[in-house]
Amino acid sequence: MKQAYFNKKSLILAAFIVTFLAFTGNSVSEETEGNPVPIHFNLKESAKISPETNGDLERVAIEETHSSYESNPGANTPASTRNKGDFVSMGTWESDAAKYSTSLSNVVFNLWWSEDTSDENYNAELELIWTIYVDGTQIFEEQFGEVDDGYSCVDAQGDDREKDDPCEFLEAANSFPTTEINKGQVVSIEIEMRAYQRIYIFYDNFTRDSGMKVVTDALKFGNAEINGNTISIEFIEAWSTDCSGALNANFITIIANGIELDNNQQSGKYPKIEKGSKYVVNDTEIDSEKITWLIDDKYAKLEQSIISFSYSRKDSSTTEPILINVADKLISGSETTEDEGVLGLPGFEVVTVISALFAASFIRRKV
Repeated sequence: MKQAYFNKKSLILAAFIVTFLAFTGNSVSEETEGNPVPIHFNLKESAKISPETNGDLERVAIEETHSSYESNPGANTPASTRNKGDFVSMGTWESDAAKYSTSLSNVVFNLWWSEDTSDENYNAELELIWTIYVDGTQIFEEQFGEVDDGYSCVDAQGDDREKDDPCEFLEAANSFPTTEINKGQVVSIEIEMRAYQRIYIFYDNFTRDSGMKVVTDALKFGNAEINGNTISIEFIEAWSTDCSGALNANFITIIANGIELDNNQQSGKYPKIEKGSKYVVNDTEIDSEKITWLIDDKYAKLEQSIISFSYSRKDSSTTEPILINVADKLISGSETTEDEGVLGLPGFEVVTVISALFAASFIRRKV
């Protein structure tokens, strides 16, 4: 009889543990949802590309000089015989490894550049070749411009524009295939040029954001939460960025009562950045980042607020900001501060506690 009692006790405890794990296990990681959005891979120093636009408004763009004709016969011959020579690589920029699988489509290339006005007076007729690689394997290449019908950087009067007033090359890729990027893979961009004149190129600051715009599901938004007079949003990225810099530059902002708030005017520690929930993307668990804003307007309808998310300045012609309605992302019960679950354990649901109490009561009656 005593043996039977302990067997029954063990079964009850096992059932309790299974119930506990079922509830807590489901609450540890959440699923994201959302459509692919446009982001911009910026050319960065140290030959990197990243969705991050540098948020330091005082940062001077990286400047490089490139030419093709100088290394070819005829460079010092009369103007009528100068030729562009062969294409010259201006560099290859490489991303970090993707943290989870994603896709790329709808590519648009852009490059800030100008002609070197100290060079002899030629029209550059710039030609460019953009090549995209995944893990070092070429997946796409396209040439823009022709020998005598390339790009020139001139003002309204037809004069060469100076370095402090560069032009933006901006062209959509033709027939770029939707490309799957697997977890751990690296994306690279190589740019080649040839021209009748030396050129400058500029990149890696918020006004000279050269690179490649894509539509991708590499950026996903999770839960939004309202607690008192604060609003939070969680998001995950396949390629990490400096969220703090984006907030300081007002790339990521919140709009309450139709007014876009200046992050630098927030009180105390707000906007606050912290680790958020874990989310699951194609079987990969990812830690999210969580941003929290303070809304001082006591009449503001917080659930009607909008989050404006961008990696670059809002007036950028390259990539428009993403607008997220807070109401669409709110988790249930978010207006309470008791968001840690019963007994302070995330996911320790009321049903689990009831199961435990029932089990304990049953065992005591048998003793």
